Amino acid sequence: MTTTTNTTGGRRFLFLLASARRDGNAERLARHAAQALPPQADQRWLRLSDLPLPAFDDHRHEGSGVYAYPEGHGRTLLEATLEATDIVFVAPVYWYSVPAAAKLYLDHWSGWMRAPGVDFKARMAGKTMWAVSILSDDDERFADPLLGTLGLTAQYLSMRWGGSLLRFGNRPGDVFDDPAASTGADLFFASIDQPVAATA
Repeated sequence: MTTTTNTTGGRRFLFLLASARRDGNAERLARHAAQALPPQADQRWLRLSDLPLPAFDDHRHEGSGVYAYPEGHGRTLLEATLEATDIVFVAPVYWYSVPAAAKLYLDHWSGWMRAPGVDFKARMAGKTMWAVSILSDDDERFADPLLGTLGLTAQYLSMRWGGSLLRFGNRPGDVFDDPAASTGADLFFASIDQPVAATA
């Protein structure tokens, strides 16, 4: 788990490393893209495999449907999510969708929305979601389920969709065999201009 922060305010980027492989193509691509962020933008990098969550217990329609404030890794991820202005899923395409760690993290959002005092849905509104992904097929349509999952999640919570950086890769390092990958990564965060108001 790697954290890099500054205290100048403005945009705060949370990079969620969701791959089952360390230092894989998606992570390498994201770290390359992040180099183009302005120096005043905070960066926090969390590897979901280092913060394992329990299986999500769906009791929304039982009794009060209330969830307790999370403890342990759940609390770390909840508070990091709320502190961020920008959430970047660094997630290769696994069986046409997001990796299991990313899906479980999203499942827990259902509980966070129902934890007293969190006000999760309202505090997520206005944040920006991004995706950095790798697929091992030349047909980018195979990434549609992953991008649909993230895009519709952002829409449901009234978040902005920052965009997706999608490239080809299979074995580690493949992503930069294509010079266009570096160019695309350099420009991915080019739309960053004005600070987003804090919502935490």
